[in-house]
Amino acid sequence: MTPPTGTHFPPTPLQEPIQVEVDANGKEGLQESSGPEARETPQGSPLLVLNYGDSSTLGRKRRSTYQRLMTLLTRWEYQRRSIIRMDLTTAKGGDPSKLSDHYEELIRRIKRKTGVEDIQYWKMTTCEGNGVIHAILAGNVSLYVEQKWLSEEWEKIHGAIIVYVKRYRGGSLSRGRVSRYLVSQYMAGQDAQAHVSWTWKTTFNVPIVKVWKQFKAASRGLHIKKIVKYWDRLIRDEVVEFGPWACSLARGWYVLPEWEWATESPPWA
Repeated sequence: MTPPTGTHFPPTPLQEPIQVEVDANGKEGLQESSGPEARETPQGSPLLVLNYGDSSTLGRKRRSTYQRLMTLLTRWEYQRRSIIRMDLTTAKGGDPSKLSDHYEELIRRIKRKTGVEDIQYWKMTTCEGNGVIHAILAGNVSLYVEQKWLSEEWEKIHGAIIVYVKRYRGGSLSRGRVSRYLVSQYMAGQDAQAHVSWTWKTTFNVPIVKVWKQFKAASRGLHIKKIVKYWDRLIRDEVVEFGPWACSLARGWYVLPEWEWATESPPWA
């Protein structure tokens, strides 16, 4: 088949747990700094700092989690979404099995509070303490809640007052730092117990994990840095073309000259 009239392809570019402090009044709370985005220059081991944006030292499961989180943040930044990072805990004696349901209720309350109806998220539930959720929320308009309000609402819902909220600073360096920090710190030693979920359908409108596998298969033989470069362009809604094929999140796959645009799996998948 020949390409549809007007089709144009762009040229081819050859273990840090939740810390609880007690203030002078005996009230518990999170340390003020909790994550790499809370400071301009990350502190600690130079090796850890250098590896914030590098997944090569992570295990297989953590590499997959890191790559998906990087993909989400890239997509949200491209869409100019308002992004925040949030940690939610379970009080001593609380029921961690209700974390997921209570999290959904909190999201509903945040929507009512802020007026932001379109909130996408990534969240990781771990066995730290009595159960903790580490989450990143992305709204289509300005999204933020004060820590005092968040603490009060989470206590009403889940019986715990210890929470953390921070605006996310965009950029490639920040994406690498935050993704590496969340995956390496909070999945450390508990890969099997850490459960990750995310709003892939509303964020991409395609099964993005399947697309990534197809993308890697089609890119076999290329250096990983070039594959990641092409992938970042795809996530930003560009049409990516090299060799005999092209790919677009909006349109699917195009294989020259046998196919027109098609949403079914390409022959190499």
